[in-house]
Amino acid sequence: MDLLKWGGGGTLKKAATALAAANGVAHAAFLALFGWRVLASGPIGKVGALVFAAMAAVGLAADAVGWALVKHGGRTKIARMGLWGVALSTALAGILLFIASWTG
Repeated sequence: MDLLKWGGGGTLKKAATALAAANGVAHAAFLALFGWRVLASGPIGKVGALVFAAMAAVGLAADAVGWALVKHGGRTKIARMGLWGVALSTALAGILLFIASWTG
């Protein structure tokens, strides 16, 4: 079964594109939040904030690459790898949301 044709009309592709857009906004916000915490926190907080800012940057990169692969991959395995990139970005956004609320 070809996942990119699932639901007819490229429904999965449209959903992945919308999720990638939301992930991009979320990771940009997390990057700004943890970047601010690097500037405003003490020495121990800086280390944690740097790690989490790096996670946000990795998530943003995975989101951008995943979105590009889904958009331009057509019905190939490359597009499926793009879906995994968007999924990785979503998982990182969930982890960062938990961390941001927990350390807030």
